[in-house]
This record gives sequence, structure tokens and C-alpha cells, in this order.
Amino acid sequence: MHTGIERRKSERFNHKSALLHSTNPPDFFYRGIMHNYSTEGLYFESNEDLLQGDEISISIQNPPRGLLKRPHEYFEIKIMWCKVLQGSTYQVGYGAKLIS
Repeated sequence: MHTGIERRKSERFNHKSALLHSTNPPDFFYRGIMHNYSTEGLYFESNEDLLQGDEISISIQNPPRGLLKRPHEYFEIKIMWCKVLQGSTYQVGYGAKLIS
């Protein structure tokens, strides 16, 4: 069980949706899945290696109304943290901050 201190300033909403993301430096778009979001950030999982501090682009296939204006709109995010996953389809989970 996670017992860390909650640092979020915005309410987090569950919303599962496929997404595409770049790497740093951008070379191609990779598949992942978003599990939740807030007005300031999101959590997603992927098999690609990203580092804390990387700034990348994402596109969410079925965006929640409260986050995005139109489908397949690209956003810039900054990777704030990552964790290796076990028992998931994807290898790594990422917490990201929206920067645009």
C-alpha cells in the first residue's frame, strides 16, 4: 500500500484512454494508456523509457471533456516521476505535469 504524502493541488479524475507519446529527443510516437488526470497533470503507463524531467508530446485518443478541447490534440508534458510496474500490460508508470 502506498503511504506517501499527497502533493496534488487539483482533484484527480479516473479516465482510461489510449494515448500516443513521443520520447526525448522525439523520434517516433509510442503507445500508452492514461489512467487518470487533473487540470494540472496525468498518470499514464508505457513500455518506453522516459526519464524524470523529460519534456515530451502526447495525444489522447478519447480525451475527457474537462481536459482537452478536441480529439488527437497534442500537449506538452513534463515527466515528474516514474515507477516500474509489475502485473500490468505496460512496464513503467509515469506521473506527468501539463506544461502547455
